Amino acid sequence: MATTATTAMTAQTELKYDGFSILLHWLTALLVIALWALGQSLSFFPKGAPRLTALSVHMTLGLLVGVVILVRIGWRSSAGRHLPAADEGVQNLVAKGVHYGLYLLLVLTVAFGVARAWVHGLHVFDWFTFHRPAFATPGVIHTVSETHSDLADLLVIVAGLHAAAALMHHYVMRDSVLRRMLPRRGAE
Repeated sequence: MATTATTAMTAQTELKYDGFSILLHWLTALLVIALWALGQSLSFFPKGAPRLTALSVHMTLGLLVGVVILVRIGWRSSAGRHLPAADEGVQNLVAKGVHYGLYLLLVLTVAFGVARAWVHGLHVFDWFTFHRPAFATPGVIHTVSETHSDLADLLVIVAGLHAAAALMHHYVMRDSVLRRMLPRRGAE
């Protein structure tokens, strides 16, 4: 009987994502939190160089998120470790829907961030200037800016629910779902 329990525990601890998938996951999470916080605080920076620098940092980190997401999608679809579903039925469908939704929100938020920089004609440090297109009327600029902001807010909400579900799995359901995405520790 004890060997069955030991075998089950060993099987559970072996169900982990690969290190690169884990790195990309947590890098995405940190970047999203930093970007959202910086985006919310841009108006607190004094107008002029300080605000433009903060905005350039925001845009650069946003482009980095875009690169990380493309790498994640490529890695996940090719070499990344695929684990069996942690839950069956409706929970599995909800989990898959949330994961695909997070990917979609990430891609759309970055795309609308680039579109926002373009229609505003913004500068990224002294590296690059988005040249404002002729169709960038005040209405277009407002719509693109609001859509980017709304998508970012929705992304943070869905990511927060995703994190809450992981914590529920860990503390309430007491399963290994959260541990699957945690970095390996020393002897594991």
